[in-house]
Amino acid sequence: MVNFLSFKKEFLKTNFDYYLVNTNDEFLNEYTPSSNMKLKWLTNFTGSNGIALIGKKKNYFFTDGRYILQAKKEIDSSFKILEIPTTNFFDFAKNNLVGKNILLDFKTFNYKFLERLIKITCNKNKGIEHDSKDLIYSLWTDRPLIKTKFIFKLKNEFVGCSVAKKHHALFQNHKSKFIIITSPDSICWLLNIRGYDLENSPLVMSRLIATKQKLNVFIDLKKVPEKLIKNDKSICYISSSKFDLYLKKINKKESIYLDSNVSYFYYNLLKNRKNKLTIGEDPCKIMKARKNSYEIKYSKNAHLKDGISLTKFFYWLEKQEYNKKLNEFLVAKKFEELRKESNDFFSLSFPTISAVGGNGSIIHYKPDEKNCFRLKKGQLYLCDSGGQYYGGTTDVTRTIYLGKKPKKEFIKMYTRVLIGHLNIGMIKFPIGTKGYQIDSLARYSLWENGIDFNHGTGHGVGSFLNVHEGPQSISKTYNNVELQEGMIVSNEPGFYKNGEYGIRIENLVLVKKSKTKNFLEFETLTMFPYEKNLIDKEMLNTQQKQWINNYHQSIYKNISPHLKSEEKVWLREKSFQFNLSHQ
Repeated sequence: MVNFLSFKKEFLKTNFDYYLVNTNDEFLNEYTPSSNMKLKWLTNFTGSNGIALIGKKKNYFFTDGRYILQAKKEIDSSFKILEIPTTNFFDFAKNNLVGKNILLDFKTFNYKFLERLIKITCNKNKGIEHDSKDLIYSLWTDRPLIKTKFIFKLKNEFVGCSVAKKHHALFQNHKSKFIIITSPDSICWLLNIRGYDLENSPLVMSRLIATKQKLNVFIDLKKVPEKLIKNDKSICYISSSKFDLYLKKINKKESIYLDSNVSYFYYNLLKNRKNKLTIGEDPCKIMKARKNSYEIKYSKNAHLKDGISLTKFFYWLEKQEYNKKLNEFLVAKKFEELRKESNDFFSLSFPTISAVGGNGSIIHYKPDEKNCFRLKKGQLYLCDSGGQYYGGTTDVTRTIYLGKKPKKEFIKMYTRVLIGHLNIGMIKFPIGTKGYQIDSLARYSLWENGIDFNHGTGHGVGSFLNVHEGPQSISKTYNNVELQEGMIVSNEPGFYKNGEYGIRIENLVLVKKSKTKNFLEFETLTMFPYEKNLIDKEMLNTQQKQWINNYHQSIYKNISPHLKSEEKVWLREKSFQFNLSHQ
């Protein structure tokens, strides 16, 4: 915690009571370049959702249930770790921060969050101040260099829709003269471009101001090849340093539509100028979520390639002797190497969760090369991984048993998770259904036994973009977005016994029309079988068994032509079939 101590030393010299920092950078993307990870530098926390509150005497760290165990493992005793929503941050602020002077970076907090915090804690809008000098960056002397690799245009076959058509659609439902978009994944989707700013998402950090005539992209110009500038005259690439200045030059009488993922800094700038300001959902969001036929085609291709890699990996793993050399980190590296064998592979879609035993109960566990568990017989191994392929993004979790005879507890809990997973995969639902309305189907088999899992059942997935993509989800949390044809979501119920093991089963599914009129259903995209020796077949009904049989048949049919003979034999065995003749 050397970084924290140096920060604390400098902060104690200020007149502020608290310093507030979160996982965001100024683009408010879920994923942040390593050069902008202030919270990681300060606390060693590697998750994607956290808030640190540093005081003159006490320090607090807030995160949700997905990361609470991870936070306790990564952050030292200097911080009191509090779980959200068990401890609501704003309730905490009401009880502890009223009238306190708080320093923070306005650019890294969403405007809604900060407006609410100001309302709760400040008198006459005083007490919260923008860290214009950026205290953390001034101390971060070994900050990683920002990448300057060229962005690239996606081939038409991958996107199925021109920039011109997307540009036109942008203004169909919006009358404002200017539309401002601050989410890099939306900008990349709109312009049919991809970049290298993040390790696991093919994005370029950028902002966009659109008119009906022009798409003004604010970006590091070193990343834009000359041919890209010349090819499309409707797109104007402008230095990112000029974004603030451009906003100030917009006539105060002009109407502006601002996406709601905007930082307080830019919201406040425009609000104070008294423009006719409308704030709403990012207009690209829903269009991006509803995949067209081209995007669906290449998503299916990505899952085929991923299914081949999954088969090769788990075949390799089963043939290993579990010795001192085989640990979580090395196994994850092996999987990445196998994925890289595909010509369409671009990168991992997130750091692989490779967890054995108690580490499996840490929902977003990431193995460290110098500090991880080795694989031993008699344990459960959970692997949550995904790849970015040209045209598609994958995300899959499988839990296996290292050995041949798992204990009854493992079998029962795996089967309960599987039942919830099948309930989602098999469901038909009326047009207009929201994700929160079907979430309980994934949990019911667990709820019957007084247990639950502390994360959503499903998140949206991008098309060679972010592995987490809104606005759709399947979760207990209320979300008024309908599941619509063309959307891709994950299906990933789980169970976690703290410090002992974790079980999660995840497929990606595509929302499509059902043969039943006015109904939709899911088509499973992921191609890898379930773990036979962890299933209690007596707990499954005939329909569930038949669905698994059909799924396994499809896997073998599609994957086996791409395998070596010994891998084919292995996959045939793993793609087991239930005997339904006496059902």
